[in-house]
Amino acid sequence: MSFSNNVKKELSSIPLKDCCLKAELVSFIRLRSNDSITSDYITISFSTTQISAVRRMMFLLRKLYNAKVDIKIKKKKRPHSKSYYWLNVSENIGEILKDLSIVDSEYKLSPPVYSFENDCCKASILRGAFLARGSINNPYSKDYHLEITTPTLQEAVFLQNLLKEINVEAKTIKRSKGTVLYIKKGEQIADFLKFVGASNSLFAFEDVRIKKDLNNYVNRIMNCDVANEQKAIATAAKQLENIEYLEKHYGLIDLTPRLIDAIILRTNHPDDSLSQLSDKSADTVNRYISKSGLSHCFKDIERLVNKIKKE
Repeated sequence: MSFSNNVKKELSSIPLKDCCLKAELVSFIRLRSNDSITSDYITISFSTTQISAVRRMMFLLRKLYNAKVDIKIKKKKRPHSKSYYWLNVSENIGEILKDLSIVDSEYKLSPPVYSFENDCCKASILRGAFLARGSINNPYSKDYHLEITTPTLQEAVFLQNLLKEINVEAKTIKRSKGTVLYIKKGEQIADFLKFVGASNSLFAFEDVRIKKDLNNYVNRIMNCDVANEQKAIATAAKQLENIEYLEKHYGLIDLTPRLIDAIILRTNHPDDSLSQLSDKSADTVNRYISKSGLSHCFKDIERLVNKIKKE
């Protein structure tokens, strides 16, 4: 089962307060149902491959309105394909839609302006929206991504404003299947999962996110260490090259004691960094030379070599 399906399965099992039942059902119907409204006949049909969403929809309709729900199942033919479920409600639908403020007194579709004030009801609106037409990437994938597809821009903007109230910034994009509301930042997806009540999914998501962040941090440190080591090796090679040139074309007799000590340290420890040379200086030349002091010595040697080359 995919991570997205696991999230929906968990959300479908969350118990609801009485005040939240309508909030979740409204999102289901507005985002997922195919309504047929005429002057003398009203039906709601609902299709999905998610059995958890089917059970939730049936529960809400029966709990709130004792509605009769007809269900048809198209069995999967191939081993890895999903069964398809069709729900159809045709009794008292007009009264249900008016009670949910989805249609007005003339059975015309109303804009998505909900009157739910409690945070638990707002969470139920978002939960119903995700159950109806939401998906989330596996956190192990390269990019974090959560999206909810809405039939109209108006619906998307409403959910977008609702998310802003919990400091989650979602963006919208127009696609052939509708307007998609999406979240890309891992911490904001975590905030969404927390707000809608998907605690187990949140822990699983955060566990993977922490591991990924730790691996990225370790990789950065390792890459930095490798880069520093390569730089130190290249610097040491250049210093040895300067020493060899100086010995061949100038000699070491006239050099100052500090430069002689630096040359002794480098030739005895050709692969060490300046910090390592500094640590070994007391044992090698019988006096401590700081990393900064060694750096100045090798720069003086390099300047002397460049002067000799010019002459």
